[in-house]
Amino acid sequence: MKKKIALLLIATGILGGCEQFNPESIFQSSTSSKASDTSSSSSVESLTPEEEEKLAEEAEHQAMLDELPNVSTNDWNLELVNNWTKIDESIERPLSVLPNASPLLVDERIIEDYTALTEAGKKAGHEIIAVSTYRSVELQTTNYNNSIQKYIDEGHSQEEAVKLTEDYIAIPGGSEHHTGLAIDVMDTEWLNSGKGLIAEFDVQESQHWLVEHAADYGFVLRFPKGKEAETGIEYESWHFRYVGKENAAYMKKYDLALEEYIALLKEAGK
Repeated sequence: MKKKIALLLIATGILGGCEQFNPESIFQSSTSSKASDTSSSSSVESLTPEEEEKLAEEAEHQAMLDELPNVSTNDWNLELVNNWTKIDESIERPLSVLPNASPLLVDERIIEDYTALTEAGKKAGHEIIAVSTYRSVELQTTNYNNSIQKYIDEGHSQEEAVKLTEDYIAIPGGSEHHTGLAIDVMDTEWLNSGKGLIAEFDVQESQHWLVEHAADYGFVLRFPKGKEAETGIEYESWHFRYVGKENAAYMKKYDLALEEYIALLKEAGK
């Protein structure tokens, strides 16, 4: 009899210090849990494909924001200049002659990484040559006007000439070359062929190598194919821009143009 009482006390939780045993509470809890699971499952199952896609996009976007480097849009290597954002000519830029490329000037802070990039390219069998770097607003104005006149001489209207020019040449004050952070490149084979700065440069193995490895040295292909709406400039296979290694790695991972990257940083309050 005493054993039965002891077992009963244990079962009711009196000896174990637990709450009073209530068979109905277990049933209610179980029913509630099942109802919750059913409701949750029903909620997920009721999503349309469009809603599921939107949720996935939002999750991906949040992940991108969470993964942003600890940088600022005010950093010198993230200066944004394009046809909508003119160069701030009041900023003093530390320009220096690019070694082995006199008289070409660049921001002296990119020389070490650019040199490392070209040396790595050379070891991989690619003789990479800088052909255009820093450009003053005055020089850009000359290039811009000369291009328009060339198209007019070919029989295009003024409007057509401006459109054709602006597909590849930024308006004066809107060129990345004003920053000293942009470098147009070729390899020696392409340079010797006399073909110049044209999109078909991307048939060269050196250009493929640059696209693959430039981010390791802080550079990105500034005007990639498929990003014309974001950049305002047609695809340029030769134009590389210094943004710093951390930024370049992120932009490469998510396939972002600089405009898109800056927008993300601003969204994150950086």
